[in-house]
Parts: sequence; C-alpha cells; structure tokens
Amino acid sequence: MTVRIGVAGVCTIAELRARGMSAGAQRHAVATGRLVRLRRGVYCDGAVWRASARRPADRHVVEACAAWLALGRRGWATGYSAAVIAGLPVPHGEPRQLRFSLPRRPHGRRAYPGMRLRTAGVDEADVLLINGVPVTAPARTALDVAREHGFAAGLVLADAALRAGIATAEELRRVAERQSGWPSGSRAVLVATHADGARESPAESVSYAGFVTAGLPLPACNAWIVGHGAGGVRADFLWRRHRLVGEVDGRVKYADPLRPDHENVLVDEKTRQLRIEEAGYVVVRWTAAEAMARPEVVRARVVRQSRVAARMYGVPPVG
Repeated sequence: MTVRIGVAGVCTIAELRARGMSAGAQRHAVATGRLVRLRRGVYCDGAVWRASARRPADRHVVEACAAWLALGRRGWATGYSAAVIAGLPVPHGEPRQLRFSLPRRPHGRRAYPGMRLRTAGVDEADVLLINGVPVTAPARTALDVAREHGFAAGLVLADAALRAGIATAEELRRVAERQSGWPSGSRAVLVATHADGARESPAESVSYAGFVTAGLPLPACNAWIVGHGAGGVRADFLWRRHRLVGEVDGRVKYADPLRPDHENVLVDEKTRQLRIEEAGYVVVRWTAAEAMARPEVVRARVVRQSRVAARMYGVPPVG
C-alpha cells in the first residue's frame, strides 16, 4: 500500500495506524526500507531519509521534526539547530546534537538520545514554524547563539539573517533589550548594535567582530572604491580616512588550483588590488582562518599596514 507521510517525511505510528496501516504492514515497511524508525513511535519515509543524507542541513530538519513529534509536539528548536533549519550559516560540525527548549520539562525526566533539552520561556513572536518544525525566529536565534558561543558567532548569524531579509534590525534590538539582563546578555546587545546585512560572508562578520573587540576604528563594509556596479571595485572593509582597505581571503574561488579558471581568478584579483592601490589606498589581507582563530594577528597586520598608509599619504593610523 502507498503510505502518505507527514511534514518532512516524518510521522508517528499513531498517524500511520489512523491512515490504515496495520502493525504487520508497518513491520514489513521497516524491514524493506520503505519506513525508517527514528525515535520511539516516530518513523520517516525511507526515500526521504536516504535523500537527506546528501546535505547535513536536510538530515537535521528530518531529525528535528522527529524529535518534535517524540516530544508530543511541544517545544521549539533553538541555537544552532534553529539556525540550520532556517538556512543560516553554522560552523563545520554544528549542530553536534539537536537543541530543543520546552516551557517545562516532562515528568520522569525521560531520556531523548541525541537531543539536548532546556527549560525556557519565549515570546510567541520569537517562534516560527519552518519546514514543519517550531524554531526560534532568526533574530532570537542569533542572540541566543551570541550569549552561548560569543559575540562573533552571534554576529555571523545576525548579519546573514539581515542579508537574507529574515530578520530586521528592530527585531534584533527588541530581543537584545529583553536579554540585556540575562547571563551574557551584553553579547546580545553588542550583536544587535553592530549587525549589518552589508557583510557577505561569515569570515567578514568574524573579522568585523574582531575589530570591535580590539577597539579599532570601524570600517565601512563592502564599500565602493572605484566606480560602481559592473567594472567597479568594492572592498570588504574600507577605512577611508586612513587610506586603508582590508580584504579577507579564503573563499571557494581560491580553493582548487585544478579549476580551469584558477589562473584567471588570481590574475583578476591581482588586477583588482592594483586598481585599489592606484586609487590611493594601502591593502591589507588576511585569511578566514586567521580571523576565526588568530584575531590578534589580523589586528597587528591592520595596524602595521595602516602605519604604512600614514607614511605614504600623511593620514592618521588606525592605532
């Protein structure tokens, strides 16, 4: 028989029975791979489960839907679970486990393997239904991540949410105001203050967080230096007063030297830097790995190149 499966290909055994599937048919479907048991009393369409293996985000959505059903359709996904379900960038290896919150823990403290449960309160406006799973809204998710994992981690999510149009600056301010008195609430306020959809990658967001933390003058992000639009040149970071341009490398375009256009990409990048220098700026570069793991190295390099610009153009250095 054909079995119609619920949201994300996941449903409960009770729903299967209500649709006419007998216990014997259910066991046969599991044995033949048409159904996959995810949690006690919760099953997934076999084809959906196998297809979800292609992308960790898809697999996490399926597992989150199963977890929500196992919790009796209570609670909501939080933290990096909510981020990946909403399509926001997360670090490699995250989320390590499902993250859910409940308004109150169930009696008996039943164990839910692979799931971290917390008890929390939340405003109705801060919970959305995405892919059939209740999750904290992107603004709340970004600030929750900031409080738990740090300013830079939260800024990555907040910038991406603003850029995608799934959060607003006002939402960030509203949530940050409410969280300001919570543990590590100052991180949430910092993210809401500095979030900007102009930044186009996690590496840019992490770099900017490093500038804020180091107390450096803050640059304009993705600002035009030469012209506008096609044929123009933008910089990741521009300290116009200091005649300094910052560029964070590490994008996919540099990753594979065997790509047919690899040499052209490098030539184009060198030409681009030459145009920036001809416009009267000193360029400082760093990698995404340096921004994330060695921000002090990035700061020192920015300050050093700024002093070069100061000597060349008679402008004040950044620090």
